[in-house]
Amino acid sequence: MEKIFNLTSTLKAFDEADDGSILVRGMASTADFDRAGDQIPADAWAKGGLNNFEKNPIILFNHDYNKPIGRATKLKVTQNGLEMEAKISKSAPDHVAQLVKEGILGAFSVGFRVKDADYIKETDGIMVKDAELFEVSVVSVPCNQAATFSLAKSFDSVSEYEEFKKSLINSVEKDSEEVITSEESDETQSNIVEETIEQEKNMSEVNKTPEIDLEAFAKKVAADTAAQIILEQAKEKAAEKALLEKAQAEEAQKAALEAEKAAILADVEAKMAEKQAELEEAQKALQVELEEKNQEIEKMRDSKKVFADRAEKSDVKQWGQEFMKAHILGVMTQKGMNTDFAVDLQEKAGINYATNAGDIDQEVSAQIEKEIMRDLKVASLFREIQVNGASTIMPLQTDTGKAAFATNATGGNLENNPQVTANQYNAKQITLTAHRLISSTFMDNEVDELVLVNLLPMLVEGVARAHARAVEDAILNGVSGKISGLADVASAGVTLAGNHDLGTSILTAAKLLDARQTMGKYGLVPSEVVYIVSQKGYYDLLDDANFQTLDEVGSDLAVRITGTIGAVFGSAVVVSEEFPADDAGTNVAYAVNTRNYVIPRLRGVSVEQDYEVMNQRRVIVATQSLGFAELVAGGNGDEPSVAVANSADS
Repeated sequence: MEKIFNLTSTLKAFDEADDGSILVRGMASTADFDRAGDQIPADAWAKGGLNNFEKNPIILFNHDYNKPIGRATKLKVTQNGLEMEAKISKSAPDHVAQLVKEGILGAFSVGFRVKDADYIKETDGIMVKDAELFEVSVVSVPCNQAATFSLAKSFDSVSEYEEFKKSLINSVEKDSEEVITSEESDETQSNIVEETIEQEKNMSEVNKTPEIDLEAFAKKVAADTAAQIILEQAKEKAAEKALLEKAQAEEAQKAALEAEKAAILADVEAKMAEKQAELEEAQKALQVELEEKNQEIEKMRDSKKVFADRAEKSDVKQWGQEFMKAHILGVMTQKGMNTDFAVDLQEKAGINYATNAGDIDQEVSAQIEKEIMRDLKVASLFREIQVNGASTIMPLQTDTGKAAFATNATGGNLENNPQVTANQYNAKQITLTAHRLISSTFMDNEVDELVLVNLLPMLVEGVARAHARAVEDAILNGVSGKISGLADVASAGVTLAGNHDLGTSILTAAKLLDARQTMGKYGLVPSEVVYIVSQKGYYDLLDDANFQTLDEVGSDLAVRITGTIGAVFGSAVVVSEEFPADDAGTNVAYAVNTRNYVIPRLRGVSVEQDYEVMNQRRVIVATQSLGFAELVAGGNGDEPSVAVANSADS
């Protein structure tokens, strides 16, 4: 069997040499049956299995070949098994010598290879007949660990152990006739065993183990079991005694502290009697000492409590919403992060604003921006571009024309062929401008801080709602002198049929498809086109069989586009409340290729405060900078956005 087995037995340090080394003695293995019915008789080591180890009897630490710690000084085969003595060097790594001396490292562990073994039918175990010792290590083991261990534990699995036993059973059955007829050989082997026992190092070969006395074996197992039970009971009693002694020690320490406290108080009274003039200084000095003792007592009491609900709370993002509320509250009260709410939050989160101000401010800005984004429907359709200034130049490559084939049949000179128009491939530049957007919220000066805490969700929602509506309105209708919205850049040409005054001007899926057709090449890919419709237009579409509601087309579009309510011929439909009042000639819908428009954004959202002395009220101001830009203007029958308008009055 090529597998290396490990058996562990307890050892004891019995002497300390003058050079600081430790002499230890123990059984490397015993001849007793282990718990699995396995046995390693003493003569298993007497067939040459110790020869190689004796040439270099180095002792290792924890089977690590890179950590030699000493040498074996004596190796002896006795009736009980393999006895070993070793010298552990004081210079062994990891303080091994001291750990052995203190009893922390208390076991030999031998690694060996089984060269020959038999199956024991009576115990369903293995009898090792010949073993080769590879190495000896000093390892840690509990002080009450049994001296023998099951060979089965050295296998990687129970099935591997059973397979090994099965091979031994087959071998026994095959050779049964030779075993029965070899009485003379058995007698000779028995004599060899008797001669081998009690010899040191010079061991002779043994081929047969003595016959097992089953009755004695059963008694041995029963005795071992009883001893184990007694040992466990002794362990339990020792543990109970240790707990009792620990409790008594704690009570004694507590009583000593209380006594010391009483002594200090007595000392205070004595000093007051002696020197009344120095009473105040004496009280201050001794009060500090009393406080320290009280803290020691409280710590002892608190050490027995369990704080299972406390965990690591150092991630600012986990507390982003709370820090946003604390920031707005601090702005409104002009206390910054010193409000009661903010102080409690920092303690609960385990985050100090003084050392994490940058991260907290950045997270607050991101949280406010998220609140605004939740209310955005139209703006979420378009890509955002982060810019570093109010105006940023962006290079853009326009669509190219077609190449031309040469007209000269013989090839001719290049100058005789049609040429591409000059500047056809020159890059274009557009200016991205971010405009400042401001919203304000007013709060009476008399509002208490605790009331403000309860109002925080509504304040945050009000700020976010105000900004979201302003952004949506700017994208749809533009801002005079600042931002050109879809109403300014979209191509006209699609008008609803019927009379608006008579209520026959109805938005239909067919009209939206007409707008997409007017887009030319910008309308070829349905997924790149989005229809933005007014509230009235949405209700008109509900009566159109060609309009698919969200439950019919699935929720994938809603995941990608906030405010999606359905689809028309594969293109998403988004409703907005920022269209102008429904009237003759007003736009009720837009067909937009969203890839042709971008939103430049300068940094994030900031919240500031001011105070109006005359009105006795606080002003909360939220600001952000952004814009809306068209990359390529329409022309030649290709329009990136097309408006659908109400019919004019007849």
